[in-house]
Amino acid sequence: MHKKRVIIYFIIVIFLFVFNFYLRPVEGNKLVDKSYKSNSAYINDLYYSNELFKSELSYDGKKLYEAIVDASINDKTEVRIECNEDCSRSFNDSYDAVYLDHPELISFVGLDYCDYEDEILVCKNYGNIGKLKTKLATLRIEREIDSIKRDTKNMNDKDKIIYVYNYVASHDYNRLFMYAKSNQSAYSFFTGGKSVCAGFAKASQIILQNVGINSLTAIDDDHMWNYVEYNKKWYIFDATVGASYHNKKHKNYYEGLGRTTEGVDNHFFADLYPKIEEEQLIDIFDLR
Repeated sequence: MHKKRVIIYFIIVIFLFVFNFYLRPVEGNKLVDKSYKSNSAYINDLYYSNELFKSELSYDGKKLYEAIVDASINDKTEVRIECNEDCSRSFNDSYDAVYLDHPELISFVGLDYCDYEDEILVCKNYGNIGKLKTKLATLRIEREIDSIKRDTKNMNDKDKIIYVYNYVASHDYNRLFMYAKSNQSAYSFFTGGKSVCAGFAKASQIILQNVGINSLTAIDDDHMWNYVEYNKKWYIFDATVGASYHNKKHKNYYEGLGRTTEGVDNHFFADLYPKIEEEQLIDIFDLR
């Protein structure tokens, strides 16, 4: 009898876990409607992308962009595409545009190296997460975001921005994790509780959109961060700074609402961004 009770208890615990993390009904992203789901930009229900950065690519650049996305979604071991030398030279722009346009592409963990020969560009995948893991992770992230939306439902924009900053910064930033294969997507952030700047920025972007805050991701050679819109003006939002200190009481914890861990003068696609205010949210919100 005792053994039977233990088994029943175990089954109930497993059911509650699966329901809460994978099956619990969620409101979802309001921007991801039926019409968007029929759009080629649609990846999953986590995020609505206007593919702003893709729009700035050349014809060949867009082909590369689409090949990168396709390889990630379909768990291909390599990106392989016919292109001329000009196409090959535009690869980095296409790669960065995918990073910026699709934070919800959690299966995209990066590319190892590329070879160009006889007008064929071949780039090896680091090793995608896989379709099943991606699907399960997406379900779990949807439910995590739904909980965040409930927490922030009655907040004003200021409090939402601070909430998201604190939530993201509460996760581990581990420099030893920089060389792991899965750290460049929101997957590591949401499923492992740790990441580096790319994971923090992509997670921030997804969350901010879902709670109704306009934001953009930005990237340069060494760093990735966000900009947020507040009272019709744009400001720096870099939760990696907070995660680096990991303690709200540290005097520099909220510096990410005013500066990044790197410079911001020469990030990629800079002409596409709105004017960024010199005044800092850390001062506007009185968080020093």
